[in-house]
Amino acid sequence: MKSKQWRNIGIFLAVLVVIYLFTRMQEGRYRASADEVFELEKDDVSRFVMQEGDRTIELMRYDTLWVVPGFENRKVREWRLNNFFNTVLPVERESMISDIPEKWGTYGVDDSSGRHLQVYDMGGDLAGDVVVGQSTTNWQSSHIRMAGEDEVFLTRKSIYHMISADTSFWLEPLPEPEEEKEEAEEAEEE
Repeated sequence: MKSKQWRNIGIFLAVLVVIYLFTRMQEGRYRASADEVFELEKDDVSRFVMQEGDRTIELMRYDTLWVVPGFENRKVREWRLNNFFNTVLPVERESMISDIPEKWGTYGVDDSSGRHLQVYDMGGDLAGDVVVGQSTTNWQSSHIRMAGEDEVFLTRKSIYHMISADTSFWLEPLPEPEEEKEEAEEAEEE
């Protein structure tokens, strides 16, 4: 009698293991896989170009210093660069939400409404070219489309707000001219 009980317990446990493994296999099909958009590290980037409507800005690295051509007398905000490299560069795309070019406008990734980002490696080669749109249903994500491709993906983090072609977003303000400082100080003393 004891051998029959052990056999039944063994069969029951084997069935449970099979059910568990089958369930895990089925769940694995529904998990969102994520791929890195840019396969670069911070030190591998020589420049990046952002375009938003008719505005364009380029940030270039000279050794360890980042500058905006045409604005060499102004310092690039270090914390903006750190946010860019810590959030935008390692961003991952997960689920594809469309592959129909007619819907690009809905997701904000068409050429007119999307924000373009091009990242170049140290050799000067284009390492990534994407169009980013703001998700209207999920503020924690953005929509992203690789240039030249039809597929629109959802990102794991929102990066739309970090891609700006506005110089005031990236550059420290100009210092006040000395005359204005002196006049302000005199006005405060009176």
